[in-house]
Amino acid sequence: MTKNKFFILTMLLISLSCKQQSYAQQIVMNSQYMINSFVLNPAVAGTKTYAPLVLSARRQWMGIREAPVAQHLSYHTSINKYLGIGGAIFNDVAGPARRTGLLVALSTQVETSKYDRISFGLATSMSQYMIKKQYLITEEDNDNTVLNYTSNRLIPDVAFGIKFYGDRYQVGFSGFNIIQSKVDLTDVMTSVTNKLERTFYLNGSYIIPLGKHSPLITLEPSAVLRYMFTAPLQFDVNLRAIYNKRLWAGVSYRFKDATALMVGFSTSKIGISYSYDISMSGLSKYNSGSHEVTLTLRHKNKRGNFPAGGQRFNTYDCPTF
Repeated sequence: MTKNKFFILTMLLISLSCKQQSYAQQIVMNSQYMINSFVLNPAVAGTKTYAPLVLSARRQWMGIREAPVAQHLSYHTSINKYLGIGGAIFNDVAGPARRTGLLVALSTQVETSKYDRISFGLATSMSQYMIKKQYLITEEDNDNTVLNYTSNRLIPDVAFGIKFYGDRYQVGFSGFNIIQSKVDLTDVMTSVTNKLERTFYLNGSYIIPLGKHSPLITLEPSAVLRYMFTAPLQFDVNLRAIYNKRLWAGVSYRFKDATALMVGFSTSKIGISYSYDISMSGLSKYNSGSHEVTLTLRHKNKRGNFPAGGQRFNTYDCPTF
């Protein structure tokens, strides 16, 4: 293999393993998770006053060739007063590597008071990891390493989540890649131990109406902590301002990584939003930012059990998570 292609493949494997001092991301981190909170916590399934069908697309690090690209499609709703279901299809691409899969979640909601609920969620996923061999150009035709020692793998895993929420607030905790399945993309002379590392999320948000009666402006601060055993603690802080339950704008800061500017529009049936990430890491010299677009279609969710007062905010994504 050429030195350049060998270097790309080596860096890819390092980023997937996140071992020792390498802190590259394993899975694309979306900026608009507050719009599609289900992707961070399976316990969210069935906890909204609406059933959202969400399609999102992200193009990361514009200007860097073969930088990460992601598309996600998800849906969740209530089965009855105490059960929720959800599913997601995802496709993450980084250079010659592709991760495509399906996640299915089941949740149950328990009343703790008239104004509060707690939701427990479990999810199982199946992911296929692939390397496109045609993207690996070698000095010799039919290179033995590419032909015989790159493999496509089907990887199962599980996730869990807990969400405590009312009509104006929420606190959630979730964990992904609990089985910590191996992601062996090569099997050359020695065993490769790359695997999806266990990832845990702690998040919270709160709705602040600016006025006593039918306020036109509502503020929504939120935060997310992301922890992996093999990487430093990462956190986001966010703030959205929502006007007349329709238009909103926000800003997000990801520690030592990026600042995101976000805008959106929503009704009781449809929502669309856009975010632009300004890179603040060492890659900022080599890219012109990241773009993400999210489209949400909402259906009424009449079978759920929601806290009293929750209908006040059913025309937009509140509480976010």
